[in-house]
Amino acid sequence: MIGHVKWFDIAKGYGFILPESAEGVVFHNDVMLHVSCLRTYGEATADEGARIVCDVTQRDKGWQVLNILEMDRPRAAVARERGEAIAFKEAVVKWFNTTKGFGFVNIVGSDEDVFVHISVMRKADLETLETGMVLYVTTGEGQKGRNVVMIRKSGGI
Repeated sequence: MIGHVKWFDIAKGYGFILPESAEGVVFHNDVMLHVSCLRTYGEATADEGARIVCDVTQRDKGWQVLNILEMDRPRAAVARERGEAIAFKEAVVKWFNTTKGFGFVNIVGSDEDVFVHISVMRKADLETLETGMVLYVTTGEGQKGRNVVMIRKSGGI
């Protein structure tokens, strides 16, 4: 199947693909993309509008990506590979629930609280977040608002 990413929410761990074409298949709905397929492909997220070529399968609740064959690289990954600066903002942990695997940070100098998921922490080798802890984060837009997409323990670009 060939399509484009409709949306992907790292916090939820899934998103949807708008199918464009597939041999012998007519789609009546979007196709679900689970984070496990992205991880197997070597990525952690997918940008809205990214072109994707994948194998799909029909499940009880509808069509789902089985295997990614090709996908446009996430913008942040491309920027890192090109050596482009990625702007990190200073943030303070407002609260984090380790059992539930999520919490919020506040961007310093603003009233903006941003959702943070445990999967993003693990990529930064963080086991937990303590209230008041200072971090450096980049954010992205998810289905339910802004969320942290990358974390650094110390500042800088």
